[in-house]
Amino acid sequence: LGEMQGRMVRLLQEAKRYAGGTGNETAVAREVRDTLEALLRLPALEQRFPDVEAPDFRTAAERLRTHLGDDPFTWGCALSWVFVHRLGKVVQAEGYDELSRSWIDEWLLGRIIAAALRGLGLDDATAWRGVGLVRLLTGHQRWFETLGTAEGAAYRLLEALLKDPDAQQFLGVNRHQGVLWFNREAAEELLGWLLLVAAVITTADPQRAPREVAAAIAAQHHLMEQLAEAAHVSGYRVEAWLEQVAEGRG
Repeated sequence: LGEMQGRMVRLLQEAKRYAGGTGNETAVAREVRDTLEALLRLPALEQRFPDVEAPDFRTAAERLRTHLGDDPFTWGCALSWVFVHRLGKVVQAEGYDELSRSWIDEWLLGRIIAAALRGLGLDDATAWRGVGLVRLLTGHQRWFETLGTAEGAAYRLLEALLKDPDAQQFLGVNRHQGVLWFNREAAEELLGWLLLVAAVITTADPQRAPREVAAAIAAQHHLMEQLAEAAHVSGYRVEAWLEQVAEGRG
C-alpha cells in the first residue's frame, strides 16, 4: 500500500502539472490508498463491524462478498476503478468524477486498462467491456451522495443511468419491434457494481462511525433491491422499468 501511494503521488503530480491543477496530490493519493484498502477488506465486511446486528447490513455484506468472488474480470475492473476514479481531484474538488472519466479516454488510459485485463487472461472483447464499466463507475461513483438513498432516489439514479451511453451499452439496451429492452443479467450485474463502489467509498471514510457506515450500506443495498424488483416486474423493458420505479416499486 505504501509503494502504491508513492507511485500515485507521482502520477497525480504529473496530472496536476499537465492540467494546471491546484489540488493536493498527497491528500488525493492518501484517499486512493484508503479506497484500495477498503476494497481489499470488503470481503470481510461483517468481521469489521461485528457489533452491527441489522439484518439488511448482513444481507448487503453477503451480496458484496458474492459479487466480488475471485473472478479476474471483477477484481481487474475494481482495481482499475480505484486507480483512476479520483484523478480529476487534483484539478477540482467538485465534478472530479466526470473529469476523471473524461481523462480515461483523453489520456488513453483505456488502452492501459484493457491491456491489464488481457494480462489477467481475458479476451479482447471482455477487456474493453471492462474499460466501459470502469468509465461508467468513475462517472457515477458518488451516486449515493448526489442522489441520496431516500424516497425518489431510485428513480433519479435510474434516469441518470439510462441517459448515460456507457450504461446503455453495459445494459445492452436495444430496440426490438418498437420497444426498448435491456438485458436482465447485465442489469443485475450493474446494480451489484453500484452497490460495490458505494460500499467501498463509504467504508473508506475515516470520519464515519461504524453504525453509521452499516446503516448507509444497508440503505444503499435496499435501493438496489428496489431497482432489481422493478426491473423484474417491468419484463426488462426500459420504459416499463422507469414507470415501475416512478410508481413506487423502486
